[in-house]
Amino acid sequence: MVQQFFRNPTEEEKRDFTDVGPSRTKTHKEDFVAELALKRHEATKAKIPFFKKAAMDDFEQHYQGQAQISMRKNGYVKREDIKPYNIDWDKYSSPSNIELIEVYEQRDAYASKKQAFDVFVKSFRYKYKNYGIEGSHNMTVMEEEVFAVKRARATYNNKEFTEISNAEKVSELYTGKPAVKKDTKEDLDKKSK
Repeated sequence: MVQQFFRNPTEEEKRDFTDVGPSRTKTHKEDFVAELALKRHEATKAKIPFFKKAAMDDFEQHYQGQAQISMRKNGYVKREDIKPYNIDWDKYSSPSNIELIEVYEQRDAYASKKQAFDVFVKSFRYKYKNYGIEGSHNMTVMEEEVFAVKRARATYNNKEFTEISNAEKVSELYTGKPAVKKDTKEDLDKKSK
């Protein structure tokens, strides 16, 4: 005979019952946050700006509206009445919704400590259009440390550095202007002929 370890609580026990076991179903918010983390990770890897806060606010606004509709209809919030939020993830990293505000260089103390010269990393600051208070909700994407070190080493050795980092290439999409690329010696030779 097999004994059952778990049993259903009685009506009297349910009154003070708090389930501490694993949740059997995921909530819409848990699904959204998991997908948001994945999309944000992909954007970070590709050095594309992704506005997480705007996505979270849109999600909250949708569900608050759905909860109000359910409350008016039933007198309480019924989970089945809440429609899932079909989200357009591209909206939060699209060049039509984001603009490049500024590009600045910042000294990287950690990389400078490892080198015989100062290393400055380029940072690209973006703003989500028509969102938040002016001057707030900005996002910064930094270039890879490898490019900053290569550029600093070339400057230190009085050599020309012509490579463009992925973050700089992506910034072209948000300005409409190409990233500044220095001509190589071969390009200069071709132009002079």
